[in-house]
Amino acid sequence: MSVTADLGQPVASTSAVAIGGTGEERQIAIRLSTKDPLYQIPPAKFLVPASWRRFHLSELINKVLENAAPVPFDFLIDQTLLRSSLGAYCAATGTSEEVVLEVEFLPSTLPPQLESTLPSEDWVSDVSVAVRGAILTASYAGTLSLQSKDLPPSTTLTFAGHDLSALSATHVPHPLGSEDKRWVASGGMDRVGRVWEYSIPPLYLESQPEVPAPTTLYTLSLHQAPISSVRARPLPSIPTSATAAPHLLTAGWDGLIGLWDLTPGINEGEAELEGADRKKKRRRQSTTVVNKSPMSVLRGHTGKISRAVFDRSDVTKAYSAGWDHSVRSWDLSVGAELSSKTSDKVLLSMAQLTAPNLLATGSTDRLICLWDLRTEATQNISLTLSGHSAPVSAVAAHPTSSLLFASGSYDSTVRIWDARSPKQALFTLPVPKKEGDENRKEPEKVLAIDWDGERLVAGGEGSRTIVWRVSGQETQAPASE
Repeated sequence: MSVTADLGQPVASTSAVAIGGTGEERQIAIRLSTKDPLYQIPPAKFLVPASWRRFHLSELINKVLENAAPVPFDFLIDQTLLRSSLGAYCAATGTSEEVVLEVEFLPSTLPPQLESTLPSEDWVSDVSVAVRGAILTASYAGTLSLQSKDLPPSTTLTFAGHDLSALSATHVPHPLGSEDKRWVASGGMDRVGRVWEYSIPPLYLESQPEVPAPTTLYTLSLHQAPISSVRARPLPSIPTSATAAPHLLTAGWDGLIGLWDLTPGINEGEAELEGADRKKKRRRQSTTVVNKSPMSVLRGHTGKISRAVFDRSDVTKAYSAGWDHSVRSWDLSVGAELSSKTSDKVLLSMAQLTAPNLLATGSTDRLICLWDLRTEATQNISLTLSGHSAPVSAVAAHPTSSLLFASGSYDSTVRIWDARSPKQALFTLPVPKKEGDENRKEPEKVLAIDWDGERLVAGGEGSRTIVWRVSGQETQAPASE
């Protein structure tokens, strides 16, 4: 293999790269580049054998970088992941081997491994893994379930209170300094939002006491139609008195978004007695529940809202998407709409990526769209990703990697994407067949997903939660492909 710089000069830092193949083997000219500042290499052209694949190209980059421990990479050519030899790629795409291939490389991600499946009372409508080591789910049975490493082994907490199906649930960051009390919030078909409190038993006790049942702290009265989305405001890394107060966004099929301050004593009405004196499907201990009113109501959507979320870093901003084909930005400080971007798609799901100014949505037309939120953007949808064969019901962003996200669909798959590879998902994860359903032909719809960076969790009409282990970037070189 010969290495030649753009100006025809040899590149000293790459002169020690091992040459693959024989002199008679076809050679292809490539130019390697990356957007990752950790792996920048000098600009150069390389003549490499046409038989080279991802493994060989990874070896080349590691030798150029002089990495002590090899780092495996993925390779993109014209926004398509290289999954064959360079020669096979040229043949399949009709690309001339006489041109210089522009090849972008990026650190690989380990193939996800199925870790576990957890049963649910009914279809799983939402899932949250915002608290590390905990899985919170909402179900069509009207209950929430929580499994957590902070609870005694084999303990599952059940939150019972909704009269109809629960559609959304979220962990609420608890800023009040109590380590043994935590909050979650939920909403559903009964049009009532709820904020719950549950207890974490002290770890130092030799015999673990029975964990008390969760209790409802607040009911949230606003919506006149089912509540489809409940999301909490993230706490900043250095919270102040103004930003530490717990806040919620609720959104519903009535087109309304409610902003709620959960600070005790704020926007509270009369307390109500709830529990054994009310006729419920499940008998509960009577408790006093405070009803809260929203601090503001955001109006603008003309149809059902699928999701409303706080901005990751700016506590004064929020975003929403819905069935009226629109993505909207909001200024929470004044309760006003900042902008509205429209499409021809019914939007079923939305997530904010960690990359600045970027939202991902899933739609009924089986597509995933990336929206550029900058006001100077020349078009609303900056990128469209295809691959699913049914509506995309859920999207979830990687918590730290700026361009990684996952999607779930009615086609019974979960897919992991890198926005730099819009033509092909990094991984496609089929929902495993349930025992006894091996011959089922209809897909098991995925309705909800979440990703904490290590675990990717999905749920849907299979009445179970499926957990894959996704450990991030590979730490060892892969076997030759």
